[in-house]
Amino acid sequence: MSKDNLKGGAQAPLLGSKIQLKIEKLAVGGSGIARHDGMVIFVPLAAPDDEVLAEITLAKKNFAEARIVEVLKPGPSRRTPPCSYFLQGCGGCNWQHLTEDEQRRQKHQLVFETLKKFNPQVEFEYLPLKPSPRVLRYRNRIQPKAKGNRFGFFERHSHEILDIQDCLITEDALTTKFPEVRQWAVSKGANDLKKLEMYIADDESIRYGLITDEDDGVGFSQVNRFQNEDLLQTALSWAGDHEYSKVFDLYAGSGNFTFPLAKKYKSAHIYGVELNPKLVDKARTQIRDKKLTYFLSDVESYMRRAVIGTNDLVVLDPPRAGASEYIMRALAAARPRKIIYISCHPVSLARDLQWFFDWTQKLGLRAHLDRVQAFEMFPQTDHVETIAELRVDS
Repeated sequence: MSKDNLKGGAQAPLLGSKIQLKIEKLAVGGSGIARHDGMVIFVPLAAPDDEVLAEITLAKKNFAEARIVEVLKPGPSRRTPPCSYFLQGCGGCNWQHLTEDEQRRQKHQLVFETLKKFNPQVEFEYLPLKPSPRVLRYRNRIQPKAKGNRFGFFERHSHEILDIQDCLITEDALTTKFPEVRQWAVSKGANDLKKLEMYIADDESIRYGLITDEDDGVGFSQVNRFQNEDLLQTALSWAGDHEYSKVFDLYAGSGNFTFPLAKKYKSAHIYGVELNPKLVDKARTQIRDKKLTYFLSDVESYMRRAVIGTNDLVVLDPPRAGASEYIMRALAAARPRKIIYISCHPVSLARDLQWFFDWTQKLGLRAHLDRVQAFEMFPQTDHVETIAELRVDS
């Protein structure tokens, strides 16, 4: 639920004032939602049914934000965070104070409520959330910071580095390299803030380097390889066994979905579209099939010249910002046999679906959202992955 979309007629509490609140549920973004005299209050690091003493830190016309001064009565899902750095203010995770069951329950609920808020008339099968095989030690790519002898992540709402020796959501293969990377960062100049990237490569080797204005790192990849396999198999299963003429993988990255799609649909022409040249180069080195083509392009520009038919499959996996109205309009007008949309942000997914259904209606077409499922891709945080299956009557 977006803060901008919440309305309230009450007057916001005064900045700095302290009030008692009871947390109702959690919002997109991770904060708890409470109400005070009809005013919506967002409270970071809260748990459902917490009773807290909170201090107002931001007061707007339609909502306010507050920080917890004291937990007067903890909700049943509040726990001691497994990572000590969470209690020290590390900004890497924001839901470690919740049990894993509650994290999953909240994400399942948030995805459904967000989709229905934007698309109240659209009916769909909503499947149970898929838990992650690992709730800790699952990240294969991280972006720590370094300055002087400090190495770690920014503290919450700060550019101060919290010095760490370990990270519980990061795979052991990476954390064992922390001392080496710390010393390497110092050798690059002690006084400057350095943004780093560490990741496990396809050959299981550990890579690391600087992120600069000229080099933005390795590019996007799914950070939870243990859950990624389930997400991939779900996408392939939902795509079905139809013999498509063409398969389009939009926002293809280095081919996470592209190559498995090419393997499944051997008679189809496969097109991957990706803007990041590093990812495109990586994908092109793996191409062994003349029916698979990779384009270096932003998706909107590509869609202006693409010829998508009614016997085609479209898979799209956009960044957190989602697609665009033009892309969703073009997909609606093209009427592919099936669309599989993978999203890492429920609000941009809900908005894009709203555009899609609005445009199918304007074009006199009938569209269907057949099924939706949330995936726990990012335990200990509020982030959630979602997959949706769409089609347009031809």
